[in-house]
Formats: sequence, structure tokens, C-alpha cells
Amino acid sequence: MSESDKIIIKCFIVIFLFITVSPARYRYKNNYVNNRNEDDQWVWGYVVNNKPKNKPTLPLTPVRAKKYHTDPCRPYNPPQPSFRAPGRRPCEIKCYEYIWQLKIRHIRNQRLEKCHIEMERSMPNFNLALGAIGGHDTEAGEFPHMGAIGWQASSGGWVFKCGSSLISPTFVLTAGHCSRAVLDTSISDPVPKIVRLGDKNIIDVYTNGFLPIDAMIRRIIVHPFYRPPKKYYDIALMEFEKPVEFSKFVQPACLWTKYNTSSLGTEAILTGWGVVETTGKTISPELQAAVVDFIDTSLCDQLLYPSCNRNWCGVRDNQICAGKLAGGVDACQGDSGGPLQVQIPLPITTEGNMHYIVGVTSFGIGCALPNLPGIYSRVSMYLDWIESVVWPGM
Repeated sequence: MSESDKIIIKCFIVIFLFITVSPARYRYKNNYVNNRNEDDQWVWGYVVNNKPKNKPTLPLTPVRAKKYHTDPCRPYNPPQPSFRAPGRRPCEIKCYEYIWQLKIRHIRNQRLEKCHIEMERSMPNFNLALGAIGGHDTEAGEFPHMGAIGWQASSGGWVFKCGSSLISPTFVLTAGHCSRAVLDTSISDPVPKIVRLGDKNIIDVYTNGFLPIDAMIRRIIVHPFYRPPKKYYDIALMEFEKPVEFSKFVQPACLWTKYNTSSLGTEAILTGWGVVETTGKTISPELQAAVVDFIDTSLCDQLLYPSCNRNWCGVRDNQICAGKLAGGVDACQGDSGGPLQVQIPLPITTEGNMHYIVGVTSFGIGCALPNLPGIYSRVSMYLDWIESVVWPGM
């Protein structure tokens, strides 16, 4: 064997050892490739390796913030990177931004805790109030995009009749029929005035340990093709008078951009403050969450065909069907406008969760009856309209 052959063999051995022995840059978990360096404790995104069965495909790629400061007591304000890319929709760009901002808030909280520890070590009598870090109910921040739409009550205060989803600092997404209520003795005006954000219990506003935000509604934009009492194009946007600040309890959701939901799995979550007991029409002051199944459109049409009428007769492409065919779980009165959602599988943080909004609660035949699933406006079919209103010019 020549000297050149020996050198080539040695090179191959070195390369092989480097690949097999060096610390892995990719860790596998539930068919996802977790792009993560050993020195980076935040899992920024996932790349699909094999088609997942029950987890959504994140439109995310690894992005690492440069080491900004080693001193945890110094301000941490790294510049936000640009997430623009050819072919990327405005709502996808915003999803990147929202998750990046959540990450930065989480890092700030970690730094504040470290700063507190260091200050206590160097100054025994030092005491720093940590505010929202730790000690809160585990459910707080679980659905931080949820908003309760409020009407001015005849007796003062507010009456909440619909739900909504925060999708930007100034907009919530809701149902078209939530833009105006039937005038009754409980309200003084059929047009809603506020969206309450960051609340878990409508009656006890101190449940989260901080006061919720009542965002005043500046204008309501109903889809131009919505024609009540017909049930199609039942979707609307509500703009605030001023932007809200994001936190653990007030965090926007991302919009699901694909028509197909198979990569999300077979289940979704619906949330709302609506009726929880149909016999007495008992309303829940506590935010409720229920797991439902995505129902095939053709099956849904067959099940709901007996309810066909002049206002609705068949599931269209801009609608999606979900529920439990066995009954017992469903959206009901008061849940209208709220989201049909799937949680984004991000790491556990101090800053709550984020979700994809797949549908907007529209209507159902009764509540939680067997073989009568609910109908939701399919968000992916309204992206052009939503983006033109919420992010014009992007």
C-alpha cells in the first residue's frame, strides 16, 4: 500500500470518527429534528423529518440570537431579525416575529431571575420584586390570544356574548355575526364596544394576578360577502383604538395557512366562555377548553343534510367541520367567534403558549348532540382578505 493510500484511509477514519463521536447537533423527538446547539437552551424551531401523526408542521427555521450580554442585570434588547423570505405570506412573517418576541420575553425573565440571585449574593439585604415570574396558576397564559367581546350593559358594566382571537397588536379575529347582537334588555347598544384580553374568569378579573386589558373597539370589518342570516362568510375583524402590549397573558396566535389539516393531527381545541350546561343554559365565567375531532367534509354534509335550509345548505370550501360524533363536547351559545385551534409545540416558557387558528366558531345544530358537529369558518381560505386589512402593504 502506497503512502498516498494510507493518507486517504486515515482521512476517512478521522472524518468517520468526527461524525460518530462528536456531540450531535440534531436531536430527534417524535419525528421532529430539534435543531439545537449544546449552548442554546431554547428550541427555536422544528424541521419535519418524517411526516408527523399528531403534531403540526411549524413554518420555522432555526434562528439564533447573538450573545447579547453576559451580565443578567443589564437590559436585554436584541434587534429583531427580518423574517421576510420569497414566497412567505405576511401572516407567516408575523408568526415568526411573535414567537421570536415570546422567546425574548422568556430570556428576559430568566435573566431577571439570575440577576435577583446575584444581587442577593452580593447584597444580603437586597430584595427585588419579580412580578409575573413563577407562582401563578398553571392555566394562566394557556390561551393568551383569547378575547371576550363585550357589549355595554343596560345596567352598567359589560355583557360578553362572543369570543375572538388576537392576531396582531391591534386586531382580533371573530365571527361576522358577532359584529352586531340582537338588541335586548340586557344591552344598551347592539354594537360591541370592547374586547377583554388576558382574562380567564369573566367575573373574577383578579384570577390571573393582574388586571385584564379592556381594548376599546375602533372599527369592525365584516367580510364583504357576509349576508346575515346566511351562514356563509361568517368572519370579521375588530380593530382597537390603540395597540396592546404582549405578555404572558396577552399573546397573539398564528394563522394556519394550509387548507389541509392532516399535518396538525386529528384533533383541535375549542375555547370560550359559553354555555356549559344546555338544560339550564348555564354560562361559564371561567374560560373553558374542549378537545374535538376534525370531521371529514363529506361525512359532515351527510350528517347535517336534514338541517339544510335557505340560510345554510352544505359545507363549502371556506368552512370546516369539527366536533365529537358521540356528542357531549361542542361549542355553544357564547362561544361564537372563538377559535378552533391547535397548540404550536414550542418549549415550555414563562411566557405562555402559542396556537395556530384553524377555524372561527360559526354555528351548530343544537349543542353537543350526537352526530351533529359544529361548523367553523376555515381561516386559510380568508388569508388574502385578513392580510389586506391587518397588514396592508406587506
